[in-house]
Amino acid sequence: MSEYRGTIVSVDLDDLACYHAIHGLPPPAPEQAGVALERCLPRFLKLFGELGVRATFFVVGRDLERDMQGPGHGAAFLSLAAQSGHELGNHSYSHAYDLVDWPAGQIYQDLRRCDALLRRLGAAPKGFRAPGYTHDELLLQQVGALGYRYDSSTLPSPAYYAGKLAAMAWIRLRGRRSHARARGLASFVGPTRPHYLPKVGLWEVPISVSRALRLPMVGTFVLRGGLLYREALSLDSLHLELHALDLADPEQDAIAPELRARQPELRSPLAARLDRLRALLTARGGATSIASAFAS
Repeated sequence: MSEYRGTIVSVDLDDLACYHAIHGLPPPAPEQAGVALERCLPRFLKLFGELGVRATFFVVGRDLERDMQGPGHGAAFLSLAAQSGHELGNHSYSHAYDLVDWPAGQIYQDLRRCDALLRRLGAAPKGFRAPGYTHDELLLQQVGALGYRYDSSTLPSPAYYAGKLAAMAWIRLRGRRSHARARGLASFVGPTRPHYLPKVGLWEVPISVSRALRLPMVGTFVLRGGLLYREALSLDSLHLELHALDLADPEQDAIAPELRARQPELRSPLAARLDRLRALLTARGGATSIASAFAS
């Protein structure tokens, strides 16, 4: 698993409640609960199907469970994703930004709860990504206890971490409280290539960063176009991280104006982001999931 030349795509299916929490906004309205699984996920599946792309979808267990208890449209899309060759990964049950601070047993139960839901869809999860990327050895020990093969919670971008701290400080100055954690510098430094973690028995598969300044190769920034987009085209190895919100439609989806004003991707038309993502994946000759990239 030490090297892969090509393109990996992973998609975090964070719901709108996650974004409201990090911006210190009130919880979203109940009718907004299904945006990630019912609106954004099918757009990814349609685009990836057109291009022959296979991706890793990191699923939040609470959202999947809520969907299963209702109409089940999101669960049906996730089942279709698994049947189509996409990988379903564990993004925790609760998506608690302070998960890393919980006792080991409580962490394990949270991860196992998400794992069980994914297996009900017929998936066999092999990988994990921590909420907000924040992880430590204790958390990864619980991932290893599930029998997983890899973690992908490292975004080795000190610039991103600095920007996160600045954003949290600004939110506090405005009289709100972000649920994001200041703890976790180790999640934003270190090797940029996959490497083995012998203490927890897992491979770490970092998200890609730029050559200069280690800027993050995530959809929020890459799909704007510009220098980071052009570098994404040129890297020998690219692990592009996307989020459900990257394919949200600010005109058609139920998204609060307060969130639209704070998330950069929601200030550009969905069609423009779709076109850039399509062009990027086409130029790079497609993409695959984390598990498929390191199947040997």
